[in-house]
Amino acid sequence: MDATPTHDSSPPVPPAKSAAAVVQLENLRVDSSLAQRQLAARWQRAAGIAIDLIALALLSLLTGPLLGFGTGLTISALGSRAVSPTRTWGTLRWVLRGLGGVIMLLSLAFLFAGRPLVRTAVFNLDRAALLAASGEVAALPPNPTAAQLETHIRQLEAANQHLRESIRGSSWLNVVADFSRTLGLTFGWAGVYFTLCTAWLRGRTPGKWLVGTRVVRLDGRPLNAMDAFVRYGGYAAGLATGLIGFARLLWDPNRQAVQDKIGWTVVLRDR
Repeated sequence: MDATPTHDSSPPVPPAKSAAAVVQLENLRVDSSLAQRQLAARWQRAAGIAIDLIALALLSLLTGPLLGFGTGLTISALGSRAVSPTRTWGTLRWVLRGLGGVIMLLSLAFLFAGRPLVRTAVFNLDRAALLAASGEVAALPPNPTAAQLETHIRQLEAANQHLRESIRGSSWLNVVADFSRTLGLTFGWAGVYFTLCTAWLRGRTPGKWLVGTRVVRLDGRPLNAMDAFVRYGGYAAGLATGLIGFARLLWDPNRQAVQDKIGWTVVLRDR
């Protein structure tokens, strides 16, 4: 006798959904070996950043092609390590490498074209600069030459800047902002300096090396270029908070300033 066919009455299995993002505790842990490690003294933090600012002031004398090469090198370094196993990061990693390589090649092309290495104009204190400081502009003579027109334009630009500063006022926040721009505290030399030095010197900049301190991740993993760049972003946050973010290390139990909070780092005494 033939067996009666049976029908599976179980409900259909729904298609598998992509796994939802969950908290990864291993990415939030603190390395137990950091316990009782000696923190960097406050004077070491201050002296180290002062030395780094002097180095940045010297770097700001270099011309655009050299900054472009350093920027390209920094962007390439951001994609040098597998920060995440995701496909998105894998794609972004190659984009960063390619973009950095293109910027470096273009910068080298400008250098080979004969561009100077140092901005010599910053050492020139001519009549135009003196007139700009006083807010005056010399009258343009009849039938001016090309050189006279160029000088007059420079005087007008300097006087315009002087007028804008007079209207804006002289609050201490504006002074800090102008000082930061003077030292290149943008994604310019500061981004190159703090990213590459911190990553390549294993948590140290020249300033930190001289005073004997080192930046380490709280989870104990080695610092890479992306970690250093994210921590550098904390300096912008410190300026945006009116320097209060930097002052955190005066009362924080682990002497973490805003850049340490953002970068998940702490600064230790290295010797």
